[in-house]
Amino acid sequence: MSESDNRDPSVIRQLAVTTDDVLAALEARDRGRREAVLRITPPFSGRMRARIHVAGTEGAYEYDGDAEPVHVEPRAFLPDGFPRFPGTGADGWRSAARESLQEQIEVDSSDGPLTVRVRYLG
Repeated sequence: MSESDNRDPSVIRQLAVTTDDVLAALEARDRGRREAVLRITPPFSGRMRARIHVAGTEGAYEYDGDAEPVHVEPRAFLPDGFPRFPGTGADGWRSAARESLQEQIEVDSSDGPLTVRVRYLG
């Protein structure tokens, strides 16, 4: 892979993310507490890891290229119309969310939308 390729998010084919990170980001967003996202940080390759992150708190990156990280909205991991985090019954919601996590998601990147397979950890 050339150096320019590792700045291009379109090379991503598979994403690994912990189930707990997805659920925590969903809960934070639905409660309106924080703009939590799942962040994919360059350099990019076919298999990447996404970690929970608060949008807007970027700071400096170890990667010295000009590629920007990709932020994945936590709702991308659930089917359309999945209910928001409830005020009560949170345990049932979490169980239903875990069972509803999608095997493929669409990610919005600076180069346009891309579809990736997801492997859930934990």
